[in-house]
Amino acid sequence: MRPTTLSLLAAGLMVPALAGAAPPRHGHPASPAVAESYLARYAELQGLRVDPAQVATVKDLTLDRDVGHFSFTDGSLALLTPVGGRVIGAVFHGHGTFSFTPPTQVERDRLRRFEKRDSLVDPFTDVMVLFTDSSLAELQKKLQFGPGSMISAASASIVSMLGFVSDDKSKWFTSDLMDDFLNGTSGGLFYAFINRESGSSLLLIDNPVDQEGVELWGSSSVGLYSHQTNSICQFAAARHVADSLDLSDHGRAAYSSAYKVESWMPQSGGGGMSFSAKAHLDIGSAVPRGPWVAFDLYYKLDVDSARADGGDLLPTYKGHESGTTWIHLPEALEPGKSLGITLYYHGGLLDHYGEFYYIDPNAPWYPRSMEGRSYATFDLTFHSPDWLQLASVGSRVDSSSANRMTTTRWVTDAPIRNASFNLGNFKAYHAQEAGVPPVTVLLSEDAHRTINGGAFHQKNMKEAVGSDVTSALKFFTWAYGPVTAKEFIATEIPYAEGVAFPGLIDLSAWTFQETNRQGLDQVFRAHEVAHQWWGIGVDFTTYHDQWLSEGFAEFSGLWYMQTALKDSKKYFDVLDDWRTSFVTHRDQRTPISLGYRVENVKDELGYQDVVYYKGAWVLHMLRGLMIDLKTMNEDRFTGMMRQFYSENQGKRASTADFQKVVEQASGVKMDWFFNQWVYGYQIPTYKVATRTDNNGGQYVVHLKVTQENVPDTWLMYVPVAVDLGDKKVARFRVKVTGHQSTIDLPALPLQPKSVKFNDLDGVLAEVKTVDW
Repeated sequence: MRPTTLSLLAAGLMVPALAGAAPPRHGHPASPAVAESYLARYAELQGLRVDPAQVATVKDLTLDRDVGHFSFTDGSLALLTPVGGRVIGAVFHGHGTFSFTPPTQVERDRLRRFEKRDSLVDPFTDVMVLFTDSSLAELQKKLQFGPGSMISAASASIVSMLGFVSDDKSKWFTSDLMDDFLNGTSGGLFYAFINRESGSSLLLIDNPVDQEGVELWGSSSVGLYSHQTNSICQFAAARHVADSLDLSDHGRAAYSSAYKVESWMPQSGGGGMSFSAKAHLDIGSAVPRGPWVAFDLYYKLDVDSARADGGDLLPTYKGHESGTTWIHLPEALEPGKSLGITLYYHGGLLDHYGEFYYIDPNAPWYPRSMEGRSYATFDLTFHSPDWLQLASVGSRVDSSSANRMTTTRWVTDAPIRNASFNLGNFKAYHAQEAGVPPVTVLLSEDAHRTINGGAFHQKNMKEAVGSDVTSALKFFTWAYGPVTAKEFIATEIPYAEGVAFPGLIDLSAWTFQETNRQGLDQVFRAHEVAHQWWGIGVDFTTYHDQWLSEGFAEFSGLWYMQTALKDSKKYFDVLDDWRTSFVTHRDQRTPISLGYRVENVKDELGYQDVVYYKGAWVLHMLRGLMIDLKTMNEDRFTGMMRQFYSENQGKRASTADFQKVVEQASGVKMDWFFNQWVYGYQIPTYKVATRTDNNGGQYVVHLKVTQENVPDTWLMYVPVAVDLGDKKVARFRVKVTGHQSTIDLPALPLQPKSVKFNDLDGVLAEVKTVDW
């Protein structure tokens, strides 16, 4: 998930963490604008108030930030007290209008979902702004400031905005602004909290550095956490400068290009296990930044201290119930250079349930870039109880035991995006198939018996899971090409989910209990295996392209299930279940390209429905468009998938990259397809009437198709199957566009027994049979 300004940090408010700020380094005084202490700078921000010497009367003032337009009709505007020696905010009280029109149809649809309108022209009474751009100079040029009073009118706006962008319990402040406030830099940021006459509020963000730095958020009265899923619009700023950076979602974040982490996990009281670690980071940045930098760290972990490679103790801060750690580096970062530090931390990373010892597989258990998707090499050393088995990313290069503890070291061969590990009272099962890397399955039968009151449901589950993992590896190697990992570990976690890392897949413990008869366990297991190709082998460029990972993996799991079980009915049954949900929620304006932003209070369909299931449907439809209906040969589709993988292996691919390969394979432009199914949200309904005429022993099937719930420009090539009896089937592909189409199939030598419109479920659509 992209770590957006609010969504990432709102998540941090869910969780407790505690760390003290280390004392300033002796002999290295900071410049006046750079904060020596995080807490001191935070206190300045929480103490923001109207500067009574800097108040201006406003008449017909305008202020533009990207597509956001502020018209201040009349009232008063005051500058706020300085932070770090400079003015970073202002507050207005009076009358005015906020106008906002998103630049793309997708974002206008998104605005309509929340506001029932494609654009806003809304009266307001109060506006508070925080900025590190040219706003101060602009206001000072247009207004005359002097002594005045508007303290009572402004106080509510100040409290409301600070409640939106900060949390006093954790001493958290939204990271982009805090970065500039701590470092005394001017990153061009503009945040405006708008209190509308209607009573509801909005937050406009303009961040020209982020790939999509213009954001519009809705407001709530219950604090920041409620805003996490209330993102309305998000798009690239017209003046953003991120094109010169790596194509990531968050261009300002510092990262580590190499990790060396050593962790200790001794057993503690009550059968639990404590955790402590030291992590060495090589910190760099694509743009000048610092000396304060932020990293994600799991909410249950407390920071003890940080030291530079030269030995100096560095100031740090990690607030209670915050997932963000701030570190004051010895000097600011410059592109192309890196600084080495070691962070020491400890806390409640590990949980246990019976014989299960586990961590949240998505938890940042090491300091992770706020960008969330930077690549690094990993050298990981674990000290764990010798009666438990540990599995990690990388290759195990060393192992030894002493004093009832086992020490293992794991090293990655190349940079990877995420690293994880798992441990438990596992027994190992080894599976091998020719042509694919060996697989080790780690299973705790004792843990399962604890869960089930002494029973272990189905026997031979390690063999069943191992068979699916190895068979899926073999199938995907044939379908897409060879994988880079040399060996695989499949382990279990007590979550109802699976997570994939290079060479390591965490599978839900429930898939080790028994195998679902509908084939869903085969889909699930193979989905996680498929991530070695989609998400790891080929990464996605931005969150708009995340379906290239999750949708591709879900289709791959479904395709594997159909092949492994030799059961097309189960394949189509799963597709039909997904279709029912899409048809039921067809009015939800949620395209696949919205990625993680689907998770919203206004969305009945969730991220999994849209990105996983509809993404899989898109590939299924392409499979249907490319199949040879006479021979049912699928070489064109499999060739296309192999080409996409081989051309993009080791890279970040976009939807546009995939469309290019699809067009090469199909030989035609496919804008219409991707505009409808990836960037659009409609689901068509086809009302179909059929009639057959006998023309001298030649039978002609006539189709009358009415297309509803989509624009008249909607286009699809729909497969039609005609049953001629005696196991003879004639298949055709017909072009359907416009509100109504009348189509004649080629003449047939035998009288049709039945006609199936949308054969092979070639289109994600609702089909209704009607009279002629």
